[in-house]
Amino acid sequence: MQENYYEEQVIKGQKYQNLTKEQSKFIDCTFENCSFEDCTILGCVFVNCKFYKCNIISLTSKHSEVKNVIFQQCNLIGIHCWNELMPIGKYAHAIEKLESCYMKYNSFIEIPFRKFDFSSNVIHESAFEECDLQESNFRNCRLEATQFFKCDIRKADFREAKGYVIDIPSNKMKQAKFSFPEVTSLLASLEIKID
Repeated sequence: MQENYYEEQVIKGQKYQNLTKEQSKFIDCTFENCSFEDCTILGCVFVNCKFYKCNIISLTSKHSEVKNVIFQQCNLIGIHCWNELMPIGKYAHAIEKLESCYMKYNSFIEIPFRKFDFSSNVIHESAFEECDLQESNFRNCRLEATQFFKCDIRKADFREAKGYVIDIPSNKMKQAKFSFPEVTSLLASLEIKID
């Protein structure tokens, strides 16, 4: 199948539903006010692309990847294919920036997010599992029911973050920073009682 190639294109206001996109390469493209719902990408690559005020809901992916992608003011909901889109060790920055985004029902498994800036995003009911989050910044994040399991969060900054569920026994946490009173939620995983 022939590859479709798009470079430096600006795509605005498009709505895609139940679309399957195959063998396409997007370089330096901007997607603005677009909606992608229940879409599938097969063998697609996004390099240096920017998504601005986009809705990406229930995305499915096979043999696709992102490199240096920026998400600004986007809604990213029900995305469980991040680990495939961000191959371990292939790129230093699969996601370059995540700014003022709302994320819900996302799964991040074995993804290197070292020194990544998540600050001021909303990440609800999502999961980080076996991720390298050393020195990452979660300041002012709303993390309601977002779980961290078997992650390396050493030196990560969770000050002013709210709602996180961090399993103390399974995570590496040395020198991570937290604020009071939210830090007391860490004790929940120890199944102890506080009066």
